[in-house]
Amino acid sequence: MNLREIITDAIKYPISDTRKFLIFCVLIILMSLSIVLPSYGLKNSTLAIILTLVTLIVLLVVLGYSIEVIKSGLEGDDTLPDFDYVKQFVIGVKAVILDIIYFIIPAVITIIVASATGLFSSFTQIVYVGIDSLANETTNVTTIIAAVPKSTMNTFTNALSVTLIVAIILFFIFSLMSFSAQVRFAKFGSGTEGLRFKEIIKDMLSIGIIKIIVTLIVIYIIALALVFVITLIGLIPYIGVFIGIFVGVPFILLFLYRAIGLLYADAY
Repeated sequence: MNLREIITDAIKYPISDTRKFLIFCVLIILMSLSIVLPSYGLKNSTLAIILTLVTLIVLLVVLGYSIEVIKSGLEGDDTLPDFDYVKQFVIGVKAVILDIIYFIIPAVITIIVASATGLFSSFTQIVYVGIDSLANETTNVTTIIAAVPKSTMNTFTNALSVTLIVAIILFFIFSLMSFSAQVRFAKFGSGTEGLRFKEIIKDMLSIGIIKIIVTLIVIYIIALALVFVITLIGLIPYIGVFIGIFVGVPFILLFLYRAIGLLYADAY
């Protein structure tokens, strides 16, 4: 499918089944209660704990359902998936684990690079200089920075630059791979499929890296535009927040995951 077809289909998809869409909306409301209710002055420690647990459980169900939305896009199914809360909870847990794995890898590599370039050691030296300056009642930031040895500051600056560049590149690459991993997980229903790096790269190449990047940029721009609209609706006293969450957030989520499924459909 081309980009226009993906966007058109994904926009229509959330309301392809009104009943299921409303159920999904209710799930989003339940997931949001721990944030929304305190904003209305309802503060109770016991209730807060209960709502937090509800939020976590429902969040995993929503994530599991979203993975099945991806699958519907891959298989060309034009209607929203059926709800199976236990099954979708389990899928959600697996999806979270998969994401954690994909973001641990670049995080570990970034830490190694930071250590190897001297970022941590130079930062520690700068902190010690700052502590000594404060102990001597020096509070002027410029004076404190001037007290840091030039070699230490140069090491810190260079190490920070290298580490940031490596981190940005790695997180960009692994973010793309994470998308593809979730798609393979949705397609085959197995978490291990999401860790088949060779197959994931093949999937990405078969679609086209540029097409993936451009499509993701476009759908996220559209999602941000919808978020802006939701924010404006949220300004309506009392009911605005509920309208935005009840309709806007579910629509955006279903739109995004449907578009991702359609994007990767050509790979299978």
